[in-house]
Amino acid sequence: MKTKTIPFIANFTGIFLFGISMVIIGSLLPMLKTRFGMTDIAAGSLFSILPIGLLVGSVLFGPVVDKFGYRWVLSTASLLLALGFFGIAHLHSIHWLRGSIFFFGLGGGIINGSTSALVSDLSEGKNKIINLNWLGMFYGIGAFSMPMILSRINEMHYVTVIDVVSSISLLIAVVFLLIDYPLTVQKEKISIALIPVFVRNKLFMAICFYLFFQSAFEAIINNWSVSFFIDRLGVPQSRALVALSVSILGLVCMRILTGSVLKNWYHFRLVRLSLLLFSSGLICLVMPASYYVHLLGMFLIGGGLAPGFPVMLGVIGEIFKEVSGTAFSFAMLIALTGNIIINYLTGILTENFGMSIYPYVILTEIVMMLFIFLLIRKADKRTKLNLT
Repeated sequence: MKTKTIPFIANFTGIFLFGISMVIIGSLLPMLKTRFGMTDIAAGSLFSILPIGLLVGSVLFGPVVDKFGYRWVLSTASLLLALGFFGIAHLHSIHWLRGSIFFFGLGGGIINGSTSALVSDLSEGKNKIINLNWLGMFYGIGAFSMPMILSRINEMHYVTVIDVVSSISLLIAVVFLLIDYPLTVQKEKISIALIPVFVRNKLFMAICFYLFFQSAFEAIINNWSVSFFIDRLGVPQSRALVALSVSILGLVCMRILTGSVLKNWYHFRLVRLSLLLFSSGLICLVMPASYYVHLLGMFLIGGGLAPGFPVMLGVIGEIFKEVSGTAFSFAMLIALTGNIIINYLTGILTENFGMSIYPYVILTEIVMMLFIFLLIRKADKRTKLNLT
């Protein structure tokens, strides 16, 4: 067990940094607009660079991990995050800023998938889902902590904070390079040849499309909830930002519970709880009630988002133990595709119908995830994997 301790710590730190990278652009946007003299449209375009890098990183990591192992993949990803943080803090070219954001996406996509795959490989049985929950909790802490820290310090100290984060990323890159990995990787597998195996596995494909909507749901909450609170519920921006933070807090709290109090629950029971929390949260959001009831809705939805990736990736790790990296990469590709497509469609809908359409988007997400979950349950005991 001792040989696994340092890899676990490095993984948790890496995903914590990934959480920071996912929110830092939005947190620093006013400062970046001033530094580069950007219009709102130009500033908004920065957000489109991130998912491209995430998509590329998510596609690349799996085959490389399964072919060569985790060491250089994780070290390079951490280095890319360090370069991204450094570039945002110190570079004064808009092109280098865009490059830094792409580094975030590329490194983040690799870190997100590789740490999940490694934690799955380091864990056995039920511990896969439990440890993936803890991994997701550290992501949530990273995403929650950076806006809170920046909101409590003077803007002149922002660069110092980012430099500290960049230094931690660089240190973790060295740690990933030096530590021992207590597992072997199947080097004879040809990753592209596994795609037909993936597609034929009904359970695996159903899980992938559950993550298609799960990833989109997370992005919808992160990207559109502030506008919903301001435009539809009529609250000030500061209180709308609190609502977003509360959803992240709900995610963190739920992942703590699923990694401790609820750790012995059957994994699909956690998904049922997730769907119940979604529905309860949506009811609180649409009720003609006080701001605090709406906050409760955001907390419940955040809690509902918590089990999705840890549970489904844990099941994937059991199905494809020998090529978990490639399987995770394939699943992440489909998940991020959902993220991009549904966010784009949400933008079109809100442009044409206003933020009043937002609850209907959430309702559609819940219905689709419920439908796919029923397919997952049906396929659960029937799917057999044969890689030979």
